[in-house]
Amino acid sequence: MRSRLIRPQTLVFVCITLITGTRAQVSTSVAYEYAKIAYPGATLTTVNGLNNGNTIVGSYFDSNDFVHGFVYRQGKFTAVNFASATATEVLGINDDGDIVGVYQLPGPLNFHGFLRHNGVFTTIDSPKAQFGTTAFAINRAGTIIGSYDNAHGFIYSADKYRTLDAPQLQGEPPNTQLNGINNLGWIAGQVLTGGNWRGFWIIANDLDFLEPRGRADNQVTGINGRGDIVGCHDATAGFISFQVENSEGSETSEKYPAQEGLASCVTAINFARVVVGNYFTVKQPYGFLGVPALTLQVASPVNHSVHTNPVHIVASASGNNPMAQIQIWANYKKVFQVKGGELDANVRLPVGTNVRVAIYAIDSKGTTTKVVDTVAVY
Repeated sequence: MRSRLIRPQTLVFVCITLITGTRAQVSTSVAYEYAKIAYPGATLTTVNGLNNGNTIVGSYFDSNDFVHGFVYRQGKFTAVNFASATATEVLGINDDGDIVGVYQLPGPLNFHGFLRHNGVFTTIDSPKAQFGTTAFAINRAGTIIGSYDNAHGFIYSADKYRTLDAPQLQGEPPNTQLNGINNLGWIAGQVLTGGNWRGFWIIANDLDFLEPRGRADNQVTGINGRGDIVGCHDATAGFISFQVENSEGSETSEKYPAQEGLASCVTAINFARVVVGNYFTVKQPYGFLGVPALTLQVASPVNHSVHTNPVHIVASASGNNPMAQIQIWANYKKVFQVKGGELDANVRLPVGTNVRVAIYAIDSKGTTTKVVDTVAVY
């Protein structure tokens, strides 16, 4: 499940991450720069969400092991505490600065969701909950999603609650968690079925799973307005998949989305593809912020396409630093390069049915990212 501070999980962090995806015949690759997020004086910090204005929310343990929420905006931390609560965690934020999360009162199994709007707290409790509700995310329309009783997902909109449970095998006890919602109303989550967590996303009444049944645990923790999703495998390996709906076929022929791995779990992504998540070091755990440093987009060739020589190759790159060059490698040999961040050329490639074409973008600081396709050339 997506972790809360009452259930901390160990994560691993790496400094450079490559991710690729496909949208409307355009492949994308992004390299990230990372910054550490740690609440001052905290013994443990987790980062749980962010909005399109790059405001971050999370939770931390103080030196007395009490749990508090926080908002981090423009380099400044602000603690968040629900009145009379023994613990408060902030799990989500929308573009208007409304935050949601969970707070606990004295006594066993006594936890409640909350919304803070214009500085005023409101308790969010599903009427079907027996012992607890958690509000995980909110979008700009004010729709809140989460889970109750650690068993059912819920949607709260226009003062009405609706239970949303993902498909399971017959006879399995319900166990659905909803983690994220974007401004289009698309929802991310996971369900325990067949002995494993299966991540999914939902658009209207269409639910799609990240992986086939029987794979190792996976969860989808966040979704942005582009339809990019992020998540984890067993909380030790994160992933990103770009624009998952745009590569779909019919409901009977659609493919599972391509994933590119991250060494630590990502909890949220915004429209600018800024990501947040969590990792542990030997000395102290931290959250992280990942900002795109270099983005490469390849319009041609398309993966698994068929060509005759010369092959038309179109790519563009941009980032925080000036672009140095774009290179084309075929079957691990460099065959072409151009200065700058724009490439539109006809290039002769080796003939074959499975030619590996790697297109690299390199900036002035040496940061590199790439898109790799396999094509047939005759």
